Amino acid sequence: MSLAAAVPLGVGSAVVYGMSIVVQHRTAQEHADDEPSAAGLLRQMRSPAWLLAIGGDFVGFLLQIAALSAGSVVIVQPLVVLMLPVALLVSYLLGGPRPGLGELLGVTGVLAGLGVFMGLVGHGGMTHVPKARYFALTVAIVFVAGILLCLAVTGRNRIVRAVTFGAVAGVYFGTLAVLVDAASERVSRTDGLGVLFTTPRGLVPLVGIVVVGVGGIVLTQLSFQIGALGATLPANLATDPLTGVVLGAALLREHLPTSPWHIAVYVLCLAAVLAGTIRLANPYRDAR
Repeated sequence: MSLAAAVPLGVGSAVVYGMSIVVQHRTAQEHADDEPSAAGLLRQMRSPAWLLAIGGDFVGFLLQIAALSAGSVVIVQPLVVLMLPVALLVSYLLGGPRPGLGELLGVTGVLAGLGVFMGLVGHGGMTHVPKARYFALTVAIVFVAGILLCLAVTGRNRIVRAVTFGAVAGVYFGTLAVLVDAASERVSRTDGLGVLFTTPRGLVPLVGIVVVGVGGIVLTQLSFQIGALGATLPANLATDPLTGVVLGAALLREHLPTSPWHIAVYVLCLAAVLAGTIRLANPYRDAR
């Protein structure tokens, strides 16, 4: 486990994701119907710009895999919040609003919260790979609960649906990171990719990655059709690292100091990151 490799790779992944997400949102808006629809999703999937952005997501995913191979999910996944400052800059370069003092304070809050959290957690410890049935149960609960939550907000206003879709997509992506971490740990212990296809402890996480990965991508694109990136992106970036850290500690038994003092500081770090994320999302609120 190498923190020196995991952090730069995790930052690189967040940068690539942040660049891609702006293009995806703009493309979704160009092809969106009055309501989120499969037809609108199919139209944007034929757009060269959207395909290029999805290619960027694939590069970001490869960097994330490399980061999780070098470090624990409780260290790597919180770095995903850096997507938002990157998206802010890319949006400005593509003709969006100029970042002001509020946005700079938002960046400061995000970086400060992440820095303190990572300093407290340290290396995160070694990853424990549980039995396949625990992976299967986790994926089933997360996926079904997410779908039910999305169905529950059918017919609600656009902001509520955008926040819900974004939050559920974030939970899916956080779960995906835990599965990738477990799969990479399994491969490293056996010195071969074949273990992912020949043993339950390898195959179940691999299937789970496909399920929650596809679910997260679809929900993200549908939320972009709604038009409220300022609602969906903060929700996504709040639940993604939170899910990764919680499942990383509970399912993979990665080390997370839990003294009352540590928990109090974690809450302050989360508050700083959330405040900065919401502040940075403001320029997107009226985008449509």
